[in-house]
Amino acid sequence: MFKKFLAVALSATMALSFVGCGSSKDSKGIATDYGTISLADYKGLVVYEDDIAVTDKEVQSSIDSDLSSHSTTKTEKKGTVKDDSSVVFDFEGQIEVNGKKVVFDGGSAQDQTADMATSTVGGSPMIDGFVAALKGHKVGDKFTKKLKFPSNYGKSTQIDGKAVDLSGKDVWFTFTVKSLQKKVKPELNDKFVKENYSTEKLTTVSEYKDYLKKNLRNNKIMNGVWESYVDKCKVTKYNDKSITEYESLFESFIQSKYNTDLKSYKEACSMSDKDWDDDVKKAMKAKMIPFAILKKEGVDFDKIYDEKTKELAKQYSTEVESLEAQYDSYYGASYGTDSLKYVVAMQQIIDIIADNVKVEKGSAPTTEPASTQAATTAEATTAEETTAK
Repeated sequence: MFKKFLAVALSATMALSFVGCGSSKDSKGIATDYGTISLADYKGLVVYEDDIAVTDKEVQSSIDSDLSSHSTTKTEKKGTVKDDSSVVFDFEGQIEVNGKKVVFDGGSAQDQTADMATSTVGGSPMIDGFVAALKGHKVGDKFTKKLKFPSNYGKSTQIDGKAVDLSGKDVWFTFTVKSLQKKVKPELNDKFVKENYSTEKLTTVSEYKDYLKKNLRNNKIMNGVWESYVDKCKVTKYNDKSITEYESLFESFIQSKYNTDLKSYKEACSMSDKDWDDDVKKAMKAKMIPFAILKKEGVDFDKIYDEKTKELAKQYSTEVESLEAQYDSYYGASYGTDSLKYVVAMQQIIDIIADNVKVEKGSAPTTEPASTQAATTAEATTAEETTAK
């Protein structure tokens, strides 16, 4: 669950970072760890009523997702493996060598968990038919299934000191079904709210629903104003060290997400070195903003960070030091804790911005593309000329 939070935080960091530059209304630069920035006015940003409205369906979807994330696992020693089952099993694989079936290295394991819905074991795909072989069997069953390694499998094993290519070979797996794992969702009641949202001082289901609704509304507000707001801010100085560290982080990100290096990524995106440098600077600009806003508001960020990381650590049943260590492991030692600070800072400014927006009726007006406007103007002119004739 914590890794899921980290992944979401990283996605949010990337999404909020790559935006454009623009003018500023604040002539005084505010120094941050990432550079100095002049802020545009962040109070009184305009949003539209229809665009930030939150439906009951959206609140319920948020509730369902939250309850699912708090599910517990119940082990069942009876039952049949179905399409949506989670199955704990052992397996042993054998291949035929010189007319005899022999166990091969890497072909056996104990206490593995298969997700029948995604056809994966421990989150990883297996050869065709491996996971499907479990379907229909009962807890306690022991059976053997003949399968075949893909012709392009590309892996080998050692038999009597000799390498044996597994590609295209028949393989016999003996499975032992040990148990079924059933997810149990908690019931939504006041007890659930008190146990999981004490740091937000929520005690009732009604308060919990209002809390979710406010968060959903605030997210819509930020989606509506953030990019255009960042456009209006102006960086007066960049911290070279921070830029280097961010470049390193993003290189790691594209390596893990796209399995490629920076050079190949830029070529695939038709991105020049200047384009890359510009994007990195835009990213650093977006990182400066929350800290600059908090500084302008007179917020003691160190105190807030201490409070919020303790709350977050409690939420994920860990210690602050462990939380920061996991961030360092996930983002890199030179950037981990900084990323956690950014997440905390963003959480604080969302309320500052959302609580001070100017709400207008209706939906945001759509901007007609220049080409369409030109065509419309030409048509109108032609019509006027025809009428005049």
